[in-house]
Amino acid sequence: DPESRFYIVRPADAACQYALALEWDNQRAATLVIKAPRQMGKSSLLVRAAQQAKRAGRQVAFLDFHLLDEAAMAQPDAFFKGFCHWLVDELGLPDTVESFWKSELGNVLLCTKYIRRQIIESMNHPLFLAIDEMDRMLTCPFRSDFFGMLRSWHNKRATDPQWRRLDLAFVISTEPYMLIEEPKQSPFNVGEVIQLEDFTPEQIAELNQRHGAPFSDAQLDRLRSILGGHPYLVRQAMYCVASGRYTVEALITQAPNDNGPFGDHLRRHLMQLTEMPQLAEAMREIIQRKTCADEHLLSRLHSGGLVRRKHNVIVPRCGLYVHFFKERLWRG
Repeated sequence: DPESRFYIVRPADAACQYALALEWDNQRAATLVIKAPRQMGKSSLLVRAAQQAKRAGRQVAFLDFHLLDEAAMAQPDAFFKGFCHWLVDELGLPDTVESFWKSELGNVLLCTKYIRRQIIESMNHPLFLAIDEMDRMLTCPFRSDFFGMLRSWHNKRATDPQWRRLDLAFVISTEPYMLIEEPKQSPFNVGEVIQLEDFTPEQIAELNQRHGAPFSDAQLDRLRSILGGHPYLVRQAMYCVASGRYTVEALITQAPNDNGPFGDHLRRHLMQLTEMPQLAEAMREIIQRKTCADEHLLSRLHSGGLVRRKHNVIVPRCGLYVHFFKERLWRG
């Protein structure tokens, strides 16, 4: 909820607000990339950026790529047309996609022309296009075409005033180089890149206060030793204790259990690892030796929020993951 009293403002929030306001004050369009591992609060920040856009008089279209099914991503014709259908539906505009698509031009060019002529030119206000879960495109065979198209929209602002009426905002977990191979075709290395970080001890203490202070200072130290500053897990821990589902002692004791307070979260990660033996082996390597020789696997683990860099070594994201996976991965 954008108005939730449990939302903790971090430096990334201020950076996001400043970047958007600076572009708009100077009569420019913004390109915003929100980047962090999963369950860090990226979508929440994107929602707040969209709110800021509405207050600034922009019309907002919010597309969550998590909703895309396999059929929609199987064929480029269906995908690019579907993208335009989706966008006009979000904006409440007349849908003329099918009649427009009768040209022999390629999908990228047709989509670009449709966005400019049928959407941007027809709107009275600038458009803020927010796309969540860009990682959904990772396995798409024509992802480079799509991302290259978005980058071209950003570049067109230099020569075409109409494209300056389009803001772009993306959320990604995966390292950008995993999504598109050619840097000059990537929309993720332009504009303002916002990196979300874990909660600090001070932010965890503030969240504890907002939940009615169910944890003492000493108990917060114990909680941090298990969860680090993982935003999702810390918030879940606060809720579990504040709602009376667990006492602090029970939550800490049962934290690494399959049916404990974080059981759903942990089992989901375990299932993903066991379905990919190479990924499970990489996680074992990190737990044992604090290193990972395969950069591709390391990127997958990092984007999933399971590992992080600490100085010159790679370590599990938090103590909870060490306790949980050390037993189960070796058992498998």
